[in-house]
Amino acid sequence: MARQMNTATFRFSTDILRRLGEELITSFDQGIVELVKNSYDADATKCTIRLAGTSVPGGTVVITDDGDGMSSEDVLDGWLVLGRSRKVPGERTALGRLPAGSKGLGRLGALRQGQQVLLTTRSRDEPKTEHSTCIRWADFASHEVVEDVLLPIRSSTSEGEHGTRIEIRGLRSCVSEREAKALARELLLLADPFGDPAGFAPTLIAPEFEELEALVQRAYFDDCEYRLVAVLDDSGCGSAKVFDQSGRVRWASRDGELGGPYGAPVTKFELWVFLLTRESFSGRAATISEVRSWLREVGGVHLYHRGLRVRPYGDPGHDWLDMNLARARGPELRPSTNTSIGRVEVLDEGHELQQKTDRSGFIESDAFRELRRFADDALDWMHDKRIKEREHRRETRKREVGDRVSAARDQLDQAVGQLPLDLRHPIERATRRLEEARTSEQEQMKEELGLYQTLASVGTAVSVFAHEIEGPATNLTTSLATVERRARQALLARYDSLLSRPVEVVKQSAELTARFATLPLGLLKRSKRRRTILDVNASVAATVRLFEPYLRDAQIKTVCEFCDEEAKIFGSLSAIEAIVSNLITNSVKAFRRPEIPLAERRLKIRTTIEGDSVSISVLDNGPGIDRRLEDRIWLPGVTSDENGTGLGLAIVRDTVADLGGKTHAIRRGELGGAEFIVTLPLRRDAS
Repeated sequence: MARQMNTATFRFSTDILRRLGEELITSFDQGIVELVKNSYDADATKCTIRLAGTSVPGGTVVITDDGDGMSSEDVLDGWLVLGRSRKVPGERTALGRLPAGSKGLGRLGALRQGQQVLLTTRSRDEPKTEHSTCIRWADFASHEVVEDVLLPIRSSTSEGEHGTRIEIRGLRSCVSEREAKALARELLLLADPFGDPAGFAPTLIAPEFEELEALVQRAYFDDCEYRLVAVLDDSGCGSAKVFDQSGRVRWASRDGELGGPYGAPVTKFELWVFLLTRESFSGRAATISEVRSWLREVGGVHLYHRGLRVRPYGDPGHDWLDMNLARARGPELRPSTNTSIGRVEVLDEGHELQQKTDRSGFIESDAFRELRRFADDALDWMHDKRIKEREHRRETRKREVGDRVSAARDQLDQAVGQLPLDLRHPIERATRRLEEARTSEQEQMKEELGLYQTLASVGTAVSVFAHEIEGPATNLTTSLATVERRARQALLARYDSLLSRPVEVVKQSAELTARFATLPLGLLKRSKRRRTILDVNASVAATVRLFEPYLRDAQIKTVCEFCDEEAKIFGSLSAIEAIVSNLITNSVKAFRRPEIPLAERRLKIRTTIEGDSVSISVLDNGPGIDRRLEDRIWLPGVTSDENGTGLGLAIVRDTVADLGGKTHAIRRGELGGAEFIVTLPLRRDAS
C-alpha cells in the first residue's frame, strides 16, 4: 500500500491578533507614539494627531503625515505583514535618518485600540495615486484563522500630496485627561526638543498639548548651575567637561580619567543641573517655581536612539541611572531627577541596541549595560570634582578662620598688655574664663555633632535600604496578584479553603513592606528642609498620614484634634516631621508592653493656641514615663527600651529649641499614659 503524504503550513488563530495587541502595547499613548515613529521613518516633517469624540468610548484618532507614503506593494508586503519590517536598520533615509522601528509589530497594538482602521496613503513616487484599505476587527472575530480574512486594497486617482493617514475608529475605551496629557508629553519629547529635532515635529490637536508645548518651549537651560557634556567616541573612550552658568569650562577630564574603554555605540550625554535655592536664583528672570514646574514635566534623563526618544527612560518615576539612589547615599552634591534634565543621544549605526518587543526599553545586552556604565561614570566624575572643590573651599575657610582667630587673639593680648596692672589682671582672668567657656562649648558641640553624624549615617543607610526594597516589594505585590489569579483559575471552588487565607496574609505583608520602603524616602526629601512660613495643622496632619498604615497595622486607634484658628510658624516641614514622627514612634514603642491590650491602644495628636504660641501634644494610654527617667527623658541615650537608641526625644528637644520653642513631658497625662507637649512661637504677621 502506497504511503500518502500531506503538506501543511503554520496558521495563526485570529485570537493571536487580540493578544498581541493587548500585550505589546499597554497604554493609549504608547500605541499612538508607535504610529508616529512610523511617520518619522517615512521622512515626514509634519505629523498631526487629532482626537475626535474621545472623551467617551467610540471616539476616533486620526494620524496624518507628509512622509513618503506607500505604494500598493508597500501596503501588501510591508504594512500588512506583522513581525517583519521592510526597513533596513543601517540604511539611511533620503533625509539622512536611521529607521527607529524594525519589528513591524508596534503598530498592531495601536490599531487594535479601535473597532476598525482606515488606511489611506499616497506614495512620493506616485502622488496622484491613492491606496486605501479598511480593517474591521469584528471580521477576524468571526473567523478561525487570520488567513481567512481578506483585506482589499483599493487604488484611485487623487490630487492630494504624498503622505499617509491612519484613522482609528470606534475606540474601545475613552481617552481620559491623564492619558491625553501623557500623549502630549510623549509627542513633545519624542524628537528631542532640547536640541536638534531632526526636522520632525509631531503635533497633537488638543488643549493639553498646547499648554505643555508652551512650557517645554519656554526652556530654562540658561538658568542651570552646571552643564555636564560627556562623549563616548567610536574607540570606546569617554571624555567629559562641566560648564558653569557663564559657559566657562569648570572641569575637563584627562585621558582615561572617566573610565573605560566602553563597549557601547558612540554616545553623547548632556545633563543640566539646577540649584533650586533663593540664592542661586537671585537676580534671574526665571523663578524657582517656574523651573520646578518645567522640571516636573520634562525632568530626568531621556534616551534618544536614532533621533527619537525611547521609553521608559526619563519617564516620571523611571530613574534608569539610579540618580536618586546615589543622591540618597551622598545628598549634598548629587543631581536628582527633580533637579536636572538630561539626554543620552545614541545614533547606533551598527544596530547594537535592540528594543524589546513590547517597547518597554532596550534588551539588557552588554552594549546597553556599557552605555549605562558610561553615563554613571560621567555622573560620578562630576560628583568627585564637586566634592573636591567643596573640600578645598572648606579647608580654605578653616585656614582663614584660624588666621582670623590668631590675629584677634594677638590684638587682644597687645591691647591688654598696654593696660595698667590694676586693670590688666582682672581682664586677663576674664579672658581666661571666656577661653575656658569657649573650649567647653566647642567640646559640647563636637559631642552633639557626633550624635547627628550617627543619625545621618542611620538615615543614609535607611534611605538606601528603602530604595533597594521598593522595587522588590512592588514586584512581590504584582507577582502575588498573578499567583492569586492563576490559583483561582486552577483550583476553582477549592481556592477559598486551600489558599485564600495564606495569600491574603502574604498580600498584607507585601503591602506593608512597600509602605515601609516609601516612608523613609518621603521623610528625606530635600525640599522639606527649606525654611518658610508653615501651617502647623497641615504639617502635622501630613506627617500623621505618612504613619497611618503603621498605626493601623499596630492596631492603635489614632485621633487628631486640630485648633480652629490658623497656626503659622517659621520653620521647615522636616522639622515638624522630626518632632511628630519621633513622638509617634515613642508611643508605638510604648505599646509593645504586654499590659496594654490590642483593642485598647489609643493615641491622640492635638494642636492648641494660647497667646503667641501654638502647642503640639502627643498623648497615649500606654504605661507612661518611667519615674526613674522623668527628669532625664530629653537627654541623649536615655531610654527605657533596651533595644532603643535614646536619641528620639533628644532630637525633638534640639529641633524645638532651633525653632525657638520649648518641650514639656507629663509622666501620666490625660489618657493615662505619657503626654509630650511642644510649644512653638506663632508668626502672627504671616499672610
